[in-house]
Amino acid sequence: MAKKILLETRSEPALYTLLGISCHFRDYHLTYLLNENLDLGFIKENDFQGYPFFFCRDENGFNAYYLLGNRGQESILLPEMKQTDYLLLIEGPFKKIQKDKLLKKIRSIDNILMSFEIKIEIVKNFETILNDLEIHFMNIHKVSKTKYSSTKNQEV
Repeated sequence: MAKKILLETRSEPALYTLLGISCHFRDYHLTYLLNENLDLGFIKENDFQGYPFFFCRDENGFNAYYLLGNRGQESILLPEMKQTDYLLLIEGPFKKIQKDKLLKKIRSIDNILMSFEIKIEIVKNFETILNDLEIHFMNIHKVSKTKYSSTKNQEV
């Protein structure tokens, strides 16, 4: 009887923290408020599959922050979280104390209705979204390669 080998391709869930934000702000207004109140530097990137996409990197904490709109023109990115307007994905080491402090600061912003942690385990297509997001981010920041032409020695 042939043996079957199953490969586990899941990434380490401890390296990602997912927060949900509910508010009535447009994406640019929310990023402005997050930049002001959290001392982050979100930059608008190309939309991710029709959803607003912003990125910033915290060099001191070795974290990358991805702010995604949960509502596109035709669908919802995470159907499990219909009440959530924006998703804040934090990549890198992020302690519970940091998370609680961040959530407290987000909640202190006027007109933020709710901010909370989303357990990654309940998101059915998290791995797919994570892989697509990585490919999208790589395509945005693709460095154009320099092409070198071969030079032939010409006799004079």
